[in-house]
Amino acid sequence: MLRLLKLSRNSSLRNTALQRHVKHRTFSLSVKQKQNELNKFKKGEILHGFIVDEVARIDELFLTAFRLSHLSTGAQYLHLARDDTNNVFSIGFRTTPMDSTGLPHILEHTTLCGSERYPCRDPFFKMLRRSLATFMNAMTGPDFTIYPFSTQNLKDYRNLQSVYLDSVFKPNLRELDFRQEGWRLEHTDVNDKNSSIVFKGVVFNEMKGVFNDNQAILAEHMLNSILPSHTYSVISGGDPLVIPSLEYSDLLNFHQKYYHASNSRFYSYGNFPLEEHLKFINDRYLFLSDRIDASMSAVPPEKRWNEPRKEHIACRPDPMLADTSRHGTIAIAHLCNDITDIQTTFEMYVLSQLLLKGPNSAFYKSLVESNVSTGFGPVTGFDSQCRDTMFVVSLQGVKPEDFGKVQDIYDDTVNRVIEEGFEKDHVEAVLHGIELQVKHQTSNFGLNLLFNLTSLWNHNGNLIQALRINDAVKILALRMKENPKYLQGLIETYLRNNNHRLTLTMSPDEKYEQNKAAAEQELLRTKLEKLTEEEKEHIYVNGKILLAEQQKKEDVGVLPTLKIEDLKADVDRYETSSFEISGVPLQLSIQPTNGISYYRGILNTRAVPDELKKLIPLFNYVVAKMGTRNYDYRTFDQMTQLKTGGLHFMNHVAEHKESELKYEEGVLVESYCLDRNSNDMWRLWSELFNNVQLTDPQRFETLVKMNATNLINNISHAGHMYAMSSAASLVSPIARVKESLSGLRYVSRMKRIAQTRDLAPLMRSMQEIASHVLNKQHLRSAINLAQERKDDVLEGIRAFYDSLQGEPTSPHILAEDRSTETYESGNHHVLPYTVNYCSKAILTVPYTHPDYAVLRVLSKLITSTYLHPEIREKGGAYGGGAKLTSEGIFSFYSYRDPNSTRTFDLFDQAYDFLLKHPLSQSDIDEAKLGIFQQIDAPIPPSNRGMTKFTHGITDDDLQRQREQLKAVAKEQLLQAAERYLKPGQHGIRVGRSLLGPSNKDILNRSSDNWTVLNQEEAGQARATE
Repeated sequence: MLRLLKLSRNSSLRNTALQRHVKHRTFSLSVKQKQNELNKFKKGEILHGFIVDEVARIDELFLTAFRLSHLSTGAQYLHLARDDTNNVFSIGFRTTPMDSTGLPHILEHTTLCGSERYPCRDPFFKMLRRSLATFMNAMTGPDFTIYPFSTQNLKDYRNLQSVYLDSVFKPNLRELDFRQEGWRLEHTDVNDKNSSIVFKGVVFNEMKGVFNDNQAILAEHMLNSILPSHTYSVISGGDPLVIPSLEYSDLLNFHQKYYHASNSRFYSYGNFPLEEHLKFINDRYLFLSDRIDASMSAVPPEKRWNEPRKEHIACRPDPMLADTSRHGTIAIAHLCNDITDIQTTFEMYVLSQLLLKGPNSAFYKSLVESNVSTGFGPVTGFDSQCRDTMFVVSLQGVKPEDFGKVQDIYDDTVNRVIEEGFEKDHVEAVLHGIELQVKHQTSNFGLNLLFNLTSLWNHNGNLIQALRINDAVKILALRMKENPKYLQGLIETYLRNNNHRLTLTMSPDEKYEQNKAAAEQELLRTKLEKLTEEEKEHIYVNGKILLAEQQKKEDVGVLPTLKIEDLKADVDRYETSSFEISGVPLQLSIQPTNGISYYRGILNTRAVPDELKKLIPLFNYVVAKMGTRNYDYRTFDQMTQLKTGGLHFMNHVAEHKESELKYEEGVLVESYCLDRNSNDMWRLWSELFNNVQLTDPQRFETLVKMNATNLINNISHAGHMYAMSSAASLVSPIARVKESLSGLRYVSRMKRIAQTRDLAPLMRSMQEIASHVLNKQHLRSAINLAQERKDDVLEGIRAFYDSLQGEPTSPHILAEDRSTETYESGNHHVLPYTVNYCSKAILTVPYTHPDYAVLRVLSKLITSTYLHPEIREKGGAYGGGAKLTSEGIFSFYSYRDPNSTRTFDLFDQAYDFLLKHPLSQSDIDEAKLGIFQQIDAPIPPSNRGMTKFTHGITDDDLQRQREQLKAVAKEQLLQAAERYLKPGQHGIRVGRSLLGPSNKDILNRSSDNWTVLNQEEAGQARATE
């Protein structure tokens, strides 16, 4: 998986998903035993070839850090011991390519295609279904490659550790796998030597998909241009026009050079014993290794420029834009401090929050509210992923003729902030947000630490100092106390007086896609012209060899695996209590929340008129950002940031566990705060519910444009999700509602809204929605908190509920749709992409139906034994599979797929495959393990009990399905496949969706009843109206 630039401005509490409902497993060692084990590790001690370099207690993160190095190879090791059952392991390397062939990215894929100890093809994907991993992946960054996983099971941990380490240190690196994962010349029809020869390859298609997104084009070019002298000047993931110049020998040489123990970094986290990790790694892989000079992969600091630079690039036109005259993007980037200067990095992060986050930030006021843009672009924030950090402000929805104006406003804003400084409360709000982030517990805490530390570690920064967040806050506070203009000084140094500044502008070229396609065809033509007839014959033969290899039956018995008997017998049960406060139902869950209270409420919207319901997502976006009768929106936002993690409104559509046609519709509200601030949080909620002011036309227009802009940024990254939603909406009334509120239908609606000149009627609609939902008439709620503050917090909730209007009645009203159309239909959303996103949806049964568990197992079985080999390995797509959704929809999908009709044929042929495939018990057990990966995933204290609250699914429901899943047999799978997946079955609803370029072939599938939805033509039609 490719990791692009990560720039952070905002963070928020995430929702719980239906399948995530089991808490952390209990650790078997006592606290005393764990402490005795850790006491062995003192500075200078040598254990299993490793010497302990540093031991440090990090109180704010409740962990002890151990930094070690391997004596003979110099390999580095970081272990973070914490009482957390979701243990993490990672092996990483500093990888610094000097061309854009995608070498580290293709090597990342190819190492996971078989190794000395595990010689079967593709052990990585096979382990996905032989494990209870809570996370498994591999990632290529601009200058690193890491292979992380997490699991709660010690046996599983050792299995995955063995597979991962054998993959990186002793991979097979077969040329066949290089051709499959990287690139190859091959006939479109492998069995027909007269068919045309084209480029194929998983990474080749993945990178074409990555650059479907204009913002990814901008991000990559900016990185390449602002750091031009070394590895960051190239595309580490690979440029599709350069990838075909990569030779197999280059891959072997790159592995030999960079995947050496001396250039490696090992990471572990959690409560599993460190000594066993060290023994395993040393005895199995490092004991006989030599040492090389790892400085060969070091990245030097960038030489600073004497004067700023400007560049302009082209991109593809975006048919989803609301205003085609505002098609420009501009990014102004400054190269800042060395990443190893940890205190400055922290201070620049704080500064970026002050300058960019929320309506009180200077750049928001000057560059977003000024109407010179429609909002910040995703390439905005402070980035500390490379050797030199950077501060970037990017804007979307800019008229190209205003590029110069933006630069002037930017400079004026910098000068004004240096002159005026920041309000004390604004700084306090940012520091409060950092405190909340530190205390907020997530289920993937160890992984987040790894991702945050990797780049610093990659450049030999002080990891212990980086973990001591409280120290960084204290130092900054002291510096600001000693020098009230300290922050202005940072701005002066890194922004105003910094000549290493790149202004990058981007605007669409109508011929962009045509030029890219022509360049690819020219590259192909050049390669084919150089081939002899014998070499062309080899292409045909090699294609047949690869196909035969992909179809070969393998012995996967060489891979370690968990067994069904390794699963626990019962779910971990949460104790919740339910009662009413001021007539409003409240679910209470006492949890170890680390001094934070987590609140949720559901406002039922069944009674809201239909014409207003489709506007609820926009209402959710604007309602907490418009201010109240007592506080303007800037003041209210600052009050919120000072005391809470934000007041959030979200769509809520929850399917009924006993019916695929019934659902709850509403608005989910949520917030969290430090316990000491709970009364302030209730007062803020009360102010918003009772006094919200949705009357500022200029503010409303700004938010509408921002929302419309933000929505289009995710389509290419999550194209398969949009395709699945679109297909599902054709078969399920519940999915139809979700599509209307969050799918492409909503994106298109927001585009039309953003094109509206008079927003006054829409603002009145927002006020009508507020009058319907901002009361306690149809409210039910839940809170997770610690025992110590229970009484105080509940008293605060009572005051909040007492202040609300309305009389509580029927908080849990269900909607029902009895429509019975069963014909097949499809939507083709025409978008200017170079790859496709395909989906087929079949409506099946609800959660409590006996077939639901069977279909869950069937979806995993079809993915691993059929769809993955066909769609990814043979078809060259980045991914493909099947899943059973919470609404009871059996969804097929493909992701970044060079094919379309072939993929839909594969979806339709799934039933035939199952009839012919000898379903072994091991196949079925592996599919079950894949399901239990999801349902046994850890849940943080903040989310415990939430499945019961949002969907009404109890612990007994979970246990009942758990037993059903374990008992699923081959006969049940075949019966379910015949009932739901066999084409032409009477009474079965089938929908299809395709996101991608124009496609005449799709219309030849006449029985699918395709409707072509061309965004570009629709936009042109509206423009001429």
